[in-house]
Amino acid sequence: MHNYQNIPDLSGKTAIVTGSNSGTGYGISFHLAKHKCKVIMAARNEAKLIAAKEQLLGEVPDADLAIELLDLTDLGSIRAFAERMRKTYTKVDYLANNAGGGGAKYAQTVDGYEANFFLNYLGHFAVTTQLLPILMDGSRIVNFSSIGYKRYLNHDLDVDNLQCTDPAKYNQMQEYCRAKLCAILHAVKLNREFERLGSSSMALACHPGFARTNLMYADDIPALVGFGFKYVIGPLSQLFGMSQDLYKGALPAIEALIADDAKPEMVYAPGNKNEMTGNPIAWDIDRTHFEEQDIDRLWDKTQELLKLNVSDHVHA
Repeated sequence: MHNYQNIPDLSGKTAIVTGSNSGTGYGISFHLAKHKCKVIMAARNEAKLIAAKEQLLGEVPDADLAIELLDLTDLGSIRAFAERMRKTYTKVDYLANNAGGGGAKYAQTVDGYEANFFLNYLGHFAVTTQLLPILMDGSRIVNFSSIGYKRYLNHDLDVDNLQCTDPAKYNQMQEYCRAKLCAILHAVKLNREFERLGSSSMALACHPGFARTNLMYADDIPALVGFGFKYVIGPLSQLFGMSQDLYKGALPAIEALIADDAKPEMVYAPGNKNEMTGNPIAWDIDRTHFEEQDIDRLWDKTQELLKLNVSDHVHA
């Protein structure tokens, strides 16, 4: 089991981490950079990216860091980012699809998609697909999920109705949890495609357990919820050992990215019984809310929604 003490030397490796300006994305960037991996820190807010880079250099003075703007709610930004990466790098060793969130109120992206679902699933599907030309040779991709996909999701996956289209029926938690289930199934299907094509790359999934990050009191979270987390739930969970900091919350992703015996079609998550804290282990995927045939159907439906063809990028 990898941990702070035995992450190997990653000199010569290159990683892209989305949402790396804060939270577990920052934690992933820290662990990789500390062990000599070049880290491309990607997020949509340039000022926050610059501040995060300076903070990380304060912790790891010799870190090899680059910052890149990427708005995972904007297909134009995704295309531009992927094009820059393909022109700059012949191979990316690690892709951590970490960015996430979701507003309390119904909103649409600039391209007309429901914003919560797009940020937590469709955007990462789009950027991963367009990065495939530099991810086909022994790369590792890890999709961030949430324990909510099996604890708080109330309905089975309906592949024909993935997004909420009625603002009156919008439920922030359900959109988020459904997207996080889809992120796992994306990793499952992508890994099967790698195997079918004879690629040595792998796609895996993880969730961070209960990590104390700024996600729960971000600007788009209801003020009362944010206040309760910041001043009540967060401190109490820390006091009683029921949560972990962003550095430990990042370890399931690190384990999935670098473990020699990585296990696809599982979810890397904290190893304690409640999956909230502890060193990362691989857990079986909870299949309560989907059927096996949904994996292929979701793959096809997602390409239809995004108007892209994965095979075009695999063979680019």
